[in-house]
Amino acid sequence: MNIFKCFGKGIKEATLRPKMVFFLWLFNVLFAALTYFLFAAAFGGALGTSAIVRDLVRKTDMNAVIEFLTSGGVVLGELATAVIILSILYVFMSIFLYGGILHSLVHKNDQERFAPVFFAGGGKFYGRFFRLTLYSLVLWIPAGVIFVVFDNLLKVIHRDPSHEQLTIIFTIGKVLFALFLIFLVKMIMDYARIKIAGQDSRKVFQALLGSLKFVFGKLGRTLALYYLLGLVGWAAYLIYKVLNATFVQSSMGTILLGFFLAQVFIASRGWLKIAYQAAQGKAIGLI
Repeated sequence: MNIFKCFGKGIKEATLRPKMVFFLWLFNVLFAALTYFLFAAAFGGALGTSAIVRDLVRKTDMNAVIEFLTSGGVVLGELATAVIILSILYVFMSIFLYGGILHSLVHKNDQERFAPVFFAGGGKFYGRFFRLTLYSLVLWIPAGVIFVVFDNLLKVIHRDPSHEQLTIIFTIGKVLFALFLIFLVKMIMDYARIKIAGQDSRKVFQALLGSLKFVFGKLGRTLALYYLLGLVGWAAYLIYKVLNATFVQSSMGTILLGFFLAQVFIASRGWLKIAYQAAQGKAIGLI
């Protein structure tokens, strides 16, 4: 397993699939619009439309808004419901998108028929990937237990909260360790999906166990490939932030430019998702 060859494979496959990148961008735009309308409706239901509330929101005085919500006894059930609905929708749609991406990558010779292949893959693997999501509890639960043990260990080591600098270091360490565990589980899930799609297997749990064995058998290289691709994502984010900060959005032209840069960045996230699947598929020998 040569991580640089796998990395190059992922970049190449993602770059050669502009239709798929466009579709993933469109999905993000539609989901963002749905998020906006759901939260707008939820805030409208929770806060009402009084002039006082509009003035608070206009001034972006979030402390005053929160105080108004708590002291006024406003029920925030609408907001909680919106979060739950969006989370469920995102999980369901992500399962479909992974099926479409992997089916398209496996059927390389059908690039000119992107839509039929993509949607066929999303439907074909939906049930299997959904079961895989449920089975992933066998990974998430131990990861959560490991983090709790790690957190308690840090508390034992660092008993005196008066050392502010050490407290900050330990807090950063906990965040980094939590992210490491999250990314590790996500990486194992990626390989399991790739095994299912690449082998057209219905043995979902066996694919999960197989990916677990593959990842820990080549832990250094699989992590290196995953984080190498992650660096590309961070580089895209930094470039976007630098370019966006360069222009003072004081005119319609600069506002439109800022909007365009934001859309390019969102598209780059879809491009990176394809690159991840293709690179890891190359690593496991199925794409």
